[in-house]
Amino acid sequence: MSGLIYRDIITQIRYSFLLKIIPDILFFLIFLVLLGKYSFSPLTIVLLYLPTQTSIIPITLKDADSSYKGRMLSMTFPFSKRELVLSRYLSCCLYQLYGVGVMILFLVLHFLIYGTYSPAVYLGIFAGGILIALFMTLINVMISFIGNINISTIFYVIFVLLAAAAYVLYIFLDINPLDLLFLPLPLLWEIAVGIVAVTGIISYSVSMKVFARSCR
Repeated sequence: MSGLIYRDIITQIRYSFLLKIIPDILFFLIFLVLLGKYSFSPLTIVLLYLPTQTSIIPITLKDADSSYKGRMLSMTFPFSKRELVLSRYLSCCLYQLYGVGVMILFLVLHFLIYGTYSPAVYLGIFAGGILIALFMTLINVMISFIGNINISTIFYVIFVLLAAAAYVLYIFLDINPLDLLFLPLPLLWEIAVGIVAVTGIISYSVSMKVFARSCR
């Protein structure tokens, strides 16, 4: 199964990594150097930009499968359906390590240069970014199994627009999400982790059923 994961990661690198690295560097520098003094800078990069960028990998791989009949070819490999589906989830989640690395670098530099928030808040932003990225990735992988490349792309665009709209409302209305909730912070984190975990289970189960049906 490691070969399948390796194939997906190499496909992602060859397909779009080099094209993505340039805008990533530009956004990184803009929000660190030009906009770093504003409190929304780390929130924008970690909670919005990076999760939407790294969660697009399922669509990239779906496009590669469609262009080169990758999924049809993979069915001829000596792997079970479970391994084929699981490898796609693992490769997409492993790619998040790139986003995690960028998050850490940005937050550390932002803290050292500006110190806008306390270390605990920076850590919370980091954890929130990881959870959002995983949640979006798990949903996008499931959609990539359910629909074709057009459906996957449309759903991803809608997902990004909704996330951007919620973020813009948060910025302009100056709303603190915690003010809308009446639960202690540790419990909120437990709920967030639980939502991602349940989403992963449901996503994998649905993908497995859809993929098994398509192989008949």
